[in-house]
Amino acid sequence: MDIKTLLNNLHEEVSCSVCMTTFTDPKMLPCLHSFCLHCLEGILRTSGRHDVIKCPECRRESRVPGSGNLNDLPTNFRINSLLDVLAIQECSATGVKCGNCDKESSRSFYCFQCCAFWCDDCITGHNIIRANKEHRVLAIKDFQDQDIEDVLKRPAFCRKPGHDRKKLKFFCDDCAEAICNSCVATIHDGHVKILLEEAANERKAEAKSVIESQRKMAQQMRNKIFQIDQNCATIQGRVASVKRSVQQFADNIFAVIEAKKEEIIHKVENQGKQSLQRLGTQRNEIEQQAQKIEKGIEKTETLLKRSTSPVIAQLDKTLKTIFQEGVRLEGEQVDCDLEGLRQFIFVENETLLEKAITEGIGSFKTFLSKTSAQQSNAEGKGINEAVVGLEAQFVLTTRNAEGEQCYDERASVTVQIRHSQGQGCATKAQVQDNKDGSYKITYFAKETGKCVVSVKVNEDHVHGSPFAVQIKPRQFKPVLSFGRQGSAVGMFSQAWGVAVNERNEIAVTEVGNNRVQLFSSDGTYLRSFGTKGDKQGEFNFSCGIAFDVKNENIFVVDSSNHRVQLFSEQGKFLNQFGERGNLDHQLQYPCGLSIDSDGNVIVTDLGNKVIKIFSPSGQFLRKIGGKGSFKKPWHCVQYDNFLIVSDSGENSIKVFSREGEFLYKFGKKGKGDGDFNTPRCLSVNKAGHLMVCSEQNHRVQVFELNGKFLTKFGTRGSGIGELNNPVSTAVLSDGRIVVSEFSNNRIQIFE
Repeated sequence: MDIKTLLNNLHEEVSCSVCMTTFTDPKMLPCLHSFCLHCLEGILRTSGRHDVIKCPECRRESRVPGSGNLNDLPTNFRINSLLDVLAIQECSATGVKCGNCDKESSRSFYCFQCCAFWCDDCITGHNIIRANKEHRVLAIKDFQDQDIEDVLKRPAFCRKPGHDRKKLKFFCDDCAEAICNSCVATIHDGHVKILLEEAANERKAEAKSVIESQRKMAQQMRNKIFQIDQNCATIQGRVASVKRSVQQFADNIFAVIEAKKEEIIHKVENQGKQSLQRLGTQRNEIEQQAQKIEKGIEKTETLLKRSTSPVIAQLDKTLKTIFQEGVRLEGEQVDCDLEGLRQFIFVENETLLEKAITEGIGSFKTFLSKTSAQQSNAEGKGINEAVVGLEAQFVLTTRNAEGEQCYDERASVTVQIRHSQGQGCATKAQVQDNKDGSYKITYFAKETGKCVVSVKVNEDHVHGSPFAVQIKPRQFKPVLSFGRQGSAVGMFSQAWGVAVNERNEIAVTEVGNNRVQLFSSDGTYLRSFGTKGDKQGEFNFSCGIAFDVKNENIFVVDSSNHRVQLFSEQGKFLNQFGERGNLDHQLQYPCGLSIDSDGNVIVTDLGNKVIKIFSPSGQFLRKIGGKGSFKKPWHCVQYDNFLIVSDSGENSIKVFSREGEFLYKFGKKGKGDGDFNTPRCLSVNKAGHLMVCSEQNHRVQVFELNGKFLTKFGTRGSGIGELNNPVSTAVLSDGRIVVSEFSNNRIQIFE
C-alpha cells in the first residue's frame, strides 16, 4: 500500500474492531488479528475460561501465554508506528503528548532515534545531551511522505520492565519471542538465541514457501472450479442437445402422424365425394321423372274439370298419351334402383397407441465417458432407432516449409450429415483440404459404403452426396478463466490491456490497481510491478501494453500521465517518452499501443485524435490521420501493409496503408452481426482474421480484413464463456485467444 493510500485509510488501520476506538497497547493473536490489551483481557474475563481465548474476528481459539498474562502476547509494532503517524498527521489540530513532560503541544518535534515526541520546551534539553548529538530531530510541521515512511521503519523496543529504550536485536528460539541485549543476559540466559534479522529472514523464507504452496493449491482449486464450471456448461449443452433431439424426433413423429392423418382424411373425403356424386345423379333422374308425372297429373285434373261425360268416358287413350311411360299399373312401384347406404368408420391402430404408451418415443441414457470428443469416431444406428443425423468436427492442420505441423483456423469445419433416404449413417470420415476454400470429405455409411462429398466453408451447398450436409460456422469455446475483484496478487481491478510474449506469458494492465501483472498460460501468477503515482515506474490509468519485437521489454501506456513507459520483462523501469501537449512528440490521454513489424511503437493519441508512430527509443517518426480523420481513435495494429484503427466515436474500423493513405472502413453502431457499440482493442489471429472487442455489446467479433463478418463469441454475463465489457485480446502461440474483461475483473482464454 502506498503512503498516500495509507494516510487516507489511517483511522481504519489503527482502530480496534472490539472497542471501535484507537488502539492502546495493541497485542497480536496467533491468527494475526490484533486488539487492545484491555479488550482482550475483558474477553478473557467474560469467557469463563482462563487458558484459551477466542479471536473476536475469526473465532479461532488460541492458548493464553503460560504466565496467564495476556501482556506476554506479541506486540504489534506496526500498529504502534501507525499510532505515531496518526499523532503526526493530527498534531496541528489536537496536539501531541511530549514523551518527557506529558504536555500536549501542536508545536512538537519527533526524534527518529528516540522514537519519541518532544515539546518545544523539552527539545532543547534533548539536544544538549552529548549522546543525542547525532540524533535526527524534525519538526512535525515539516514532515513529508518520506519522513512518514521512516517512522514506519523505526526499530522496535523491548517492553520488559527496566529495559526502556532497548532495541530488540535477538530472537529466543526456546521462548519464540524477540528480545533485547538485557533479556539475553537475564531472563533468557542459557536459551538458544539468534539474531533477530536472521530469525526474520528464516520466517520470511518459510512464509514465502507456505504462500507459494498455498497459491499453487488455490490455483489448483481455481482450475478445478473452472473445470467444474466447464463440466456444468457441457452438461447444460448436452441437456439442451438431448432436448433438441427429443423435440426433433417428436416433431418427426408428429409430422408422420399428421401426414397419415391427412392421407386418411383425403381418402374419406374422396370416397364421400364419389358416393355423393352417384346419389346426386340418381336424385336428378328421379326428379325428372317426378316432374313429368306431376305435369301429367295437372293436365288430367284440368281435363276432368272442364270435360263433359262423353269426353271423360273416352279418356283411356288420352291418359296414355299424357303420361306416356311415366304411369305404371296400379300396385306397381317406381324403379329407383337406389344404391345401398355406405358406412364410413375409422379403425384405430390400437397396437401403435399401445406401443407408444408402453415403449414411449425413445429412451434417455447417461454414461461416463473417458474418451474425449476429439478421440472418438462418430457412429449411428440409422433413423429407425431415433438417430436423425451425424455431426462431426473436422479440425485440419497444415505443414510449414520445415515440415512442422501448424494450426490452421480456417480449416476447421463442423459437418452435420443427415441421411435423406433412411439408410445407415456415416461412421468414419476423412477430410482433405482442396486449397481453394473447399474440403473433400470421405466417409463410410453402413448401407451405401464409401461416399465422397465436397464441402465449401461457410456455404450450405454440398456436391455428390446422398446426404443432406449442413456447415456450421466456427465456434469459440472457453477453456480457462482466472482472476477476480481485488488488489492482492492474481486479482484484478478493472483489467484492461493484454499482451503475450513468445513464452506465452500473459501481461495484464489494471486501471484500478495501476499495475502490470504477468501470468503463465495456465493462469499461474508470476510477478507484477507498478503502483499509482506520477514518478518513474508509477502509473495513473495504465492501459495499453505490448512486448517489443525481441520479447524482452514491455511498453505500457500511462494515460493520465500522458506518456509511454518502457520496462524490462522483470518490471525494471528503463525509459519513457511523451508529455502532455499537442506537439508531435507530445501525447494527450494516449490509450492503445502496439508494435509494428519494424519494432516501432504505434500509439493511439486519443486526446489529439491521431495515430503516432515512435521509434523503440521514443523518437517521433510520423503520424496517421488529421483533422476529421478520427472521432475517438482507440487502438491501431499493423498487419501486412495495412494499419487498422478502431474508432469508438464512429463505431467503425478504419483501414489505412502503412504510408497513412485511407483505404476503407466498415461497421456501424448496432447489435447485429458486424455492428459495433464502442469497439476497443484489436488483434489479428493465426488465420489472419481481425478480432474486435465490442465493449458495450459484450462480445468479440471476427472479420476478414476486407470487413466481411465471419463469427462472434460472448454474450453479456459473468458465467463461463460470457463477457462483461471485454476490452482487449491477444493470441497465444497455439492459437488460443486471451480476453480481458473490465467489469468481470478476470481473464478468459478461448480456443
